[in-house]
Amino acid sequence: MKAMILSAGMGSRMGDLTKNTPKPLLKIGNQTLLEIQLNKLIQAGISHFLINVSYLGDQIIEFVSSKYKNATNLDIQFSKEEHPLETAGGIVNALDFFDETPFLVTNADIFTNFDYSLLLKYELPANVSAFLILVPNPEFKEIGDYGLERNKLTFSKDFTYSGIGIYRKEMFQEFKKGEKIKLKSILDDNILKNKIDGSLYHGYWSDIGTAERLEFENKKNDH
Repeated sequence: MKAMILSAGMGSRMGDLTKNTPKPLLKIGNQTLLEIQLNKLIQAGISHFLINVSYLGDQIIEFVSSKYKNATNLDIQFSKEEHPLETAGGIVNALDFFDETPFLVTNADIFTNFDYSLLLKYELPANVSAFLILVPNPEFKEIGDYGLERNKLTFSKDFTYSGIGIYRKEMFQEFKKGEKIKLKSILDDNILKNKIDGSLYHGYWSDIGTAERLEFENKKNDH
C-alpha cells in the first residue's frame, strides 16, 4: 500500500513558530512531526510515499531527502503545490502517484499511537470508497465531524476525523488538478451513498494545531 502524508498547510495557527519553518518540521522532542509520521509508517511496512508540500516546501524536501537518503527500499516522492490546495485538492494533484489499489492518507501534524499496520491488513470492500479512523472529540472541539453506525459513517457529528484514512483513487478522478478542493464535500457525497466505512480509535491521538498543543506534547515528552 502506498501512503500520502499531507504537509502543504500554512501552519498559520502556530504563530511565530512557522514564520521561517514549515509546520511539519516543528519538533516533539528531537524529532520533527513529519519524521515521526514517516517512521511509524515505515515501521508498519509501507515503503512508497508521496509528500505534498507548499509553504516553505523546499525545506521539507531537503530535510526528508537528507534524512532518508541512505534508507534502502524506500521510495519517497514529492508533490509541489504553488498554493495549498486543501486536502482533496492535494490528493487530486498527486493522483498519478497511486495505482488502482486503495492508498493511505495521513496528516503530518497529528501525534498518535495508532498502529498503521492495522490499515495495511484491512481489505476495503468493493462497494466502499474509503475507510476513515475517527477519534472521540478532543477537549477543544465540542462538535465532531461524523458519527458511526454499524461501521458506516453518518452525519451525527459524534466523533472527530483523525486525519487517517484509506481511499480509492476513483473518489477523486472527476476533479481537475490544481484546484482547491475540500475533502469534506467529497466525503459527504459518498456518505449519502453509504460508501464510507470507519472505525473508532480510543488510543492516544492529538492534533498539533496550535503552539500550545505542541508545547503540551513537548512537556509530556520531557518526563
